[in-house]
Amino acid sequence: MKRPIYDGTNEDECEYYDNVIMDLPTFEEWTKNMSLTDQIKFHYDVDIDNFIGDTWGIVAEVATNPNWLNEFRKEFKENLREREYIK
Repeated sequence: MKRPIYDGTNEDECEYYDNVIMDLPTFEEWTKNMSLTDQIKFHYDVDIDNFIGDTWGIVAEVATNPNWLNEFRKEFKENLREREYIK
């Protein structure tokens, strides 16, 4: 859900803006029924089945970087917040 851009000129817009922000789910609520694959697809906006990049390079990074999952989740959470899907 995208929230409206508030420029500070209308009190009704401000109230609506505040209500929309309050309705956004947390990261945990938003992702609780999402598989890791779905999170990756959503984050990168990539259809993995038709991906033309170097998938083995990605797999190698995942396999060699023990912090990859934590880094991905942090980046995904920040991305969702920037895209205004979560609080």
